[in-house]
Parts: sequence; structure tokens; C-alpha cells
Amino acid sequence: MGGYEAYRNIELGDKTLSERVERTLEQLSADPTASISKACKDRHQAKAVYRLLSNEKFSTNAVIEVSRKETMRRIVESGEGVILIPQDTTIINYSGLRETEGLGNIGDKRENMGILMHSAIAVSENGQPYGLLSEKTWVRPPEKFGKTGKRRQVPIEEKESNKWLETIDKADIAEELAKVRCIHICDREGDVYELFAKASQEEATYLCRRAQNRIVKGTEEELRISEYLDALPKAGEIEANVPRDSHTNRAARTARLEIKFGRTPIKKPGHLKASEKIPLTVEVTLISAQEIDPPKGVKAISWQLVTNDSVATFEDAVTCVKRYTQRWKIETFHYVLKSGCAIEKLQESTEEKLVKLIALYSVIALQIMMLTYMARTNPEASCETVLVPDEWAILYKVVKKTKSVPEKPPTILEAVIMIAKLGGFLARKSDGFPGVCVIWRGLTTFYSILEASPYLS
Repeated sequence: MGGYEAYRNIELGDKTLSERVERTLEQLSADPTASISKACKDRHQAKAVYRLLSNEKFSTNAVIEVSRKETMRRIVESGEGVILIPQDTTIINYSGLRETEGLGNIGDKRENMGILMHSAIAVSENGQPYGLLSEKTWVRPPEKFGKTGKRRQVPIEEKESNKWLETIDKADIAEELAKVRCIHICDREGDVYELFAKASQEEATYLCRRAQNRIVKGTEEELRISEYLDALPKAGEIEANVPRDSHTNRAARTARLEIKFGRTPIKKPGHLKASEKIPLTVEVTLISAQEIDPPKGVKAISWQLVTNDSVATFEDAVTCVKRYTQRWKIETFHYVLKSGCAIEKLQESTEEKLVKLIALYSVIALQIMMLTYMARTNPEASCETVLVPDEWAILYKVVKKTKSVPEKPPTILEAVIMIAKLGGFLARKSDGFPGVCVIWRGLTTFYSILEASPYLS
């Protein structure tokens, strides 16, 4: 099945080392939840992976750079004119690794140790992931545990929230791909005034869910955002597919939303008054999406969005709301990393080696996601976009329990369902599309079948 050939040319200054990166990705992807020794199935191969992790020439930045280039290549091939870039932070818990050097505090207890990671991926407007664009990891020094200090007075460059601003620089691909428009999508943690100012100055487009109830400038009374939106007339109603939210245990559903929107300046917060570099106001469009008649016992959807995008009509506002629903793809990515690739079960002697492995598994996680969503966004495409003829022939024979194969290759949807069936998917009419969980289980089984198959040379 492949998919990692580009990493053969990763710039490490050592051809053999670069080829080892490609080989390591192939081995780890064959059984993402397994230990390195089990995934490699050979102690000499496992030792080669451990040598790779210890080699100073091998860096996470080099892995992410190849991923970025591959992502741009896929986007160009797709012909997409708009690319969404959801970004978010996740905590990777390694509290059980007492002897691992370099881990930092991740919670309100001193013994909770691990790594923080902020990622950005590229997604089409209809939900097809194209790859990883940016990934930053860091640790909080144990000696700073419990020392909050005066964080609001600290410059943004010295805060963790600077990750949102940095990612706009690292993940934006509009300069390299002139015909592609990028929209950075953030959750409430990304509601940072400095981000809004930076994006407007650099002509980057963002779409963020409101967390701070900032002052709206220019109204007769200085209203807060929530008051401003409440006073706006209803623009219309839509039905939107609301994604599952693992944080709130919200199930995926279709919701009826009332839409309001208006363009206005918002006022610079008081704790930034001393900074002359940051403008006194930033012009934004505010959008309210409020659920009408939610199911009994279910909390109503209530999104208040901030964007510097052009929103002149009700249809423009609806487009923004639908784009925001793709934000959950970054949570899916982190879910696949933790559950499908079991990165929190990794055991290494140093934080540096763990971070290198996380970068490799990030590439693998995106491959799983791309395959999963390709069946939904382009179901009639030939499966030969991801499987060579011998591979889909073996898949067909195993799942269908037959010795013959059709002349025409199955579609990508048919192939993905067959892979999902190997992972336990029942494919009943009521089951819908297979999810990432059964796909990674199915892929693990499929890789084992391919390895043992007499059909491949």
C-alpha cells in the first residue's frame, strides 16, 4: 500500500538514514498499536529503528517538512481552491515513565508528566484531509509548577498562546500555492487578540470560536460581543451536520441553526494597552449560530464565531459556519494518534526520542485519516489511487472468499469497506460509513495478510 516513498528523500545528509526513515514508517504503519519490536518483527530491524531515534541527524523538523511538501502536492493534484487549516493543542500523558528524561508537567498534580503538542492539518471544505502542515511539541519545566505569575502582562512571544500565531506562519501555504486560499480555524483557546491583529496585518484569514466577550467599538453604548449579536436581526436558518464532540460527549447530529452576523471593530483589551505595536481596534465579522429546538435533554449548539473573512450575505455566513464544523478534524487526528497509534504507550529513555516517534506516527495517523475520508468525499474514484492491482486483488479475494477478481478495480468506497470489514465493520445499511477506528484495525489485518501472501513478489 505504501504512501511513504517521499520520505526516502528526507533531507538528513545521509542517504542510508533517509531510506531508514521510509522503512521505519512502513514497519510502524503495519501495526500502529504494537511496540517497535513487534511492529518490526525482527530484532535487527527493531535495533535499526532505535539507532534512527538516537541519531542526531534525524530531526522532527525534517519529517514535518516532507509532510508539508507532500500535503501541498496532494492539494495541487486535488485542484482545491480553498483549504481549511484547523489547529489545536493536545496533551500527551507519560506520567508512567518515571525514568524518562526531559518530560514536563501537564496538569495540576506534580506527578502528572508528559508532552504538549500543537498541530495543524490541511482539510478540504467537504472534509477530506490532505496531510500535516505543522507540529510543535514542548514541555513545561517541572521547576515552574504552580508558578502562574502575572501571565496577562507577559508579552505574547513568551506565552504558550503564541503557538496560535506561530502556526499561522508555519502552516499557511498560500505563498507557495498562489491559487489556494487558506483559512485558519481555531477553537475558543485561539481567541487571542494578537492573533486577530497579526492575521489582519499579514492578510491571513482566520475563523475562530469566541471565548472572550470583548468590547465592540463604535456602538452608541460599548456593548460586549454577546450583547451585540443578541441585538442583530435574524439573517436566516440552516440545517447543519454537527460533528461528534468527545470533550462534551456530544453525539453527531443534524441541527437547525439560527444565523446572525455583523461586521464591527472590536476593542484592544486593557492588558495590551502598553503595546504600541498592537492596533487599538481590529475589524472583524461576528457570526452567531444558535440551535433551534434541540433534542430533549441535549444542550443546544451555540457558536459565536469571529473572522476577518468577507461576509456580506447570509450565504457567506452559512459558508463560515459549515467551515467551522471541519474544526473537529484536528481532534480526530489527535484521537487517531492516541488510540490508533497508541502514542501514550510508547516507552523511551528521553523526551527527544518520544517526540521523534510522535512525528513518525503523525504521518501514519494522517494516512489512516486520508483513506477513511476519501471513501466519503470521492467514493466513485478507483481504489488504484491507494492500492496497486495485486493488493486490491488480495483484499477482494480474502473478504469476498473467492479465487476470482473483477476486471475493473473496485471503487475507493468498496475497497475501504472491505478493509473496514477486516477490522470488524458489519457494513449494514444502518451503519453508514466506516470510521477511523475500524479502518486502522482493518489495515493492521490487511498488512499481515499482504506480508504472508504468496501473490506478491
